[in-house]
Amino acid sequence: MFSHWAYVLVGNNNVGKTSFQRHLVNKLCGTNYQRLPRNLVTQITHRRSVRGWATIFTCNRSYQEKRAQYKSVARYFRFYFEDADVCILASHTNGSAQQDVPEIMRQLKRRCYNVAGVFWSNGFDQDAREMTLLPWDEVLWIANPNRRGSRRIDQQISEIAEQFADMLIARAPLQ
Repeated sequence: MFSHWAYVLVGNNNVGKTSFQRHLVNKLCGTNYQRLPRNLVTQITHRRSVRGWATIFTCNRSYQEKRAQYKSVARYFRFYFEDADVCILASHTNGSAQQDVPEIMRQLKRRCYNVAGVFWSNGFDQDAREMTLLPWDEVLWIANPNRRGSRRIDQQISEIAEQFADMLIARAPLQ
């Protein structure tokens, strides 16, 4: 493997970031959590996974939701973040997020991660638009139209996670 990637899911509450991570862990690791633990490293067991690409880190909650516990981005990375072959972090777009996300990016780059911003169609507000201008190594777009009914929403997020898992697996041999 030549590079490690971190994907920062960008959007405020109720866009699907937490459910997406839970489904992604299920797709890549075969582990079905009802409630995904925070700051978790999981072994990738997907049958098409390449050798040398073995772990995924998921934060579960957006950094801002646990700010009181983490105290600062630097402290989060010192005590809660764990290195993995692929990392999924999450951030809101409002409030302090405009300062938090650049610091999250710096902390990841200090650990030699390429950092992609992952933006959600159903959470693409003015603050998110501003965040697209940060120096991401890549910007990804998730089409996640608003749906009614928790079952339909969960199915949609599951399908998005499966497509994302396929993308990660396809890229792994090239990185």
